[in-house]
Amino acid sequence: MAIRETAAFSAAAALAALAAGCGASERAVEPSTREWTANTRGVVEQLRGDVAAVAGFDRLAAARRGLADESELYGLLVAYTDFGGCRHMAAAVGAEPPGRTRVVRLLRRACAYLGRAEGLFTRAVKERKPSLLVGATREATAAVPALDEATVELARGA
Repeated sequence: MAIRETAAFSAAAALAALAAGCGASERAVEPSTREWTANTRGVVEQLRGDVAAVAGFDRLAAARRGLADESELYGLLVAYTDFGGCRHMAAAVGAEPPGRTRVVRLLRRACAYLGRAEGLFTRAVKERKPSLLVGATREATAAVPALDEATVELARGA
């Protein structure tokens, strides 16, 4: 009987320790400055690559082809999906460490352009309007200066 009581006590203690550990994990763990910088750099590089992928659709003829060709349209969809998720991607890197406010501000500026680009792209596909795709492309490329400045700022703090 003593063995059962000891085993039950040990199991209860283990469960209590596990529960205490689980409760502690409810608090968000903030990334280190190094980790935040690497994650933010990854977001900026992803978005910059997506902009490069859509940059060629800034003329009506190219936009017409892009909307008509399923393969091109799929590539556009992938990039514009990232644009629509820009704010979420930026928020997912965590709270900015001290001295990184400018990077966050630049990323928010880029996300504003990219969010508008995503809205225009959605309308372009729905309405089959190449002129809207041209507008979406131009809005996306307008984000490049902010993305490039964010890259420079990230390198400064590395």
